[in-house]
Order: sequence, then C-alpha cells, then structure tokens
Amino acid sequence: MNVPVSTSTAGRPSKGPLGDAAATAAAAMQRASIQIRPLQTLQQMQAACAALDRVWGIGPGQTSEVQPPLLRALGHGGNYLVGAYGPDGALVGASVGFFTEPLGAAMHSHITGVLPGVAGAGVGAAMKWHQRQWALERGLARITWTYDPLIARNSFFNLTRLGARPETYFVDFYGVMHDGANRGQPTDRMQVGWDLSAVSTLDAQRVVLERRPTSQGPDTDRAIRTGAANLLSVGPAGEPVSGEPVAGNTAGAVIAIPADIEALRRDRADLALAWRYALRATLVPVMADRAWQITGFARSGWYRLERTPGERGRTDQAAR
Repeated sequence: MNVPVSTSTAGRPSKGPLGDAAATAAAAMQRASIQIRPLQTLQQMQAACAALDRVWGIGPGQTSEVQPPLLRALGHGGNYLVGAYGPDGALVGASVGFFTEPLGAAMHSHITGVLPGVAGAGVGAAMKWHQRQWALERGLARITWTYDPLIARNSFFNLTRLGARPETYFVDFYGVMHDGANRGQPTDRMQVGWDLSAVSTLDAQRVVLERRPTSQGPDTDRAIRTGAANLLSVGPAGEPVSGEPVAGNTAGAVIAIPADIEALRRDRADLALAWRYALRATLVPVMADRAWQITGFARSGWYRLERTPGERGRTDQAAR
C-alpha cells in the first residue's frame, strides 16, 4: 500500500520535498516511539476497528465507527489505512482516509484515533505527518478532515501546529451518534483544509521536534485591546456569553470556547449543549460570509478571525 520514498545509496531519504516529508514523518514516529504501517490483513483491520471502538467508547452490540469489511474495501482501492504500533508491537492507534475531490489531488482523513493511556504522546501527530508523506508521494496537494470545533486542544493542533485552515461549518454533520464522545450532543463539525505545499520543511520539523509548543497561536489579548470584536466569550459560571457584532470591524474578531468541553459533557451536559448552540449561532454566519476567515487558534482558547484579502472592498460596496 505505501509507496517507498526514494533513497540514496546510503539508505537515507533523498533530498527534495518527498525526502523532507519522509524525514519529518520519521522524526515524528521516533519521538512518539511508534512505527506506522499499512493495515494489510483482515486480522490487522479487525484489531484497528476494535481499537477505534475503545477510543470512541463504543460497547458490544453498538454501531462501530468503522468495520473490517469497509476497511478491506478501502484498502483494496488504494486508500490510506494504517496502524500505529508501539515498541512492543502492540497496536496503539489507527487512521483511515480516502481519496476525495478534486480526484487525483486530495485526500479526506476520515478517522484517526489513539488508545487511552497513549494520547498526548505524539502518536496522533505522527499519523498526521505520515498522512502528509503518503499524500505527497501520490501527487496529492491537500488533505481535508472534519473535527469538533468545540474541542480546544484539537483546534490548537489543527490550526496552529499543523497550519490547516477552516473551510466550512457543518450543522449536525453525522446526525445522531451514540458513542461516548457524541452521545446526547449534535454532531456539528468544522472542515479544515491542509495545503501540503504551504508547509515548509523547517516549520514542519520545528513543530515535530520541539518538546513544548513555542507558538501559542495568535495574540488574542492584543487583538481585543486594539479593537477586535469579541463575538463569544466564557462567562463567570462557564456559560457562553454572546458579544458584539463583527460587521464593519476592520480589526477582526475573536471567539472563545471552553478549555475542556469533553469534561463539560460528562459533568454538565446542559452547559455543553448550550455551548454547541452558541458556537453554531456565532460561526455559521461568519463562515458563510466570504469577507471573513479564521486565521488561527490561541492556546488560551480563542479563535482569531480576520478580513479575507480582497473581499473587504466588495463587502463594503454591497453594504452601500
């Protein structure tokens, strides 16, 4: 399934974009103490599905996120299908993606999961950098995926660490789901696009090798001080507080989300649901307006929005 990276006579990856991508992915795997390998046998696919069920809290008799026959078909079609294996050879994570539009140029990463007890060790990041290598080897220019825009750690990783950019907000994208992470909550999702050519080798290797993120994301405190509209903030009791409108603001805007929405879902499902509806009401109109784009996410829990280059004049004209 994997196309090997071209190597020099010394066995080292060759120079150039593919060699750089392979070196970055290898460094990420080394840091996470894992090996990423294609899922080729039905037994490997069964193990991957069982691992993903554990990650999403899906019990016996419940509907799984993915099933072995589906993985078999996707793998047979040449799609992305890998497992992450620890030093003892045990499966600790899995990732599944497939080719998408524009065909021949893009891949959609459908699901990536890391077992409890291993999350936070860089396994998920290593699979993302491996996806990049895999996609570039096949001549693809971008990877898309969806994620829950209320999960702050994923927002920071996707937008600030990887440099992916939000493209579309989907309301209740998957419909009703009964897994542990989504039970009782609408499944709103944000689709992001990762422009693989825009990731420089130095930036990629810096992100992979640094022990603590040197970038904390956009300075949203300064943005607020200099006039950015505060569209949504966290109230004194943790509740969502809607703020000022963004229309006509040339300094941009910021949107806050809870530090740990997953804990809120366990302990205060009503408050978590209120946050879902508040973020939806804020982001849907903003993302539908081409004059605005989300340009980053601060580790402190804020989305940063700025004017889209070239759109300001058209928006101002339309308002007159």
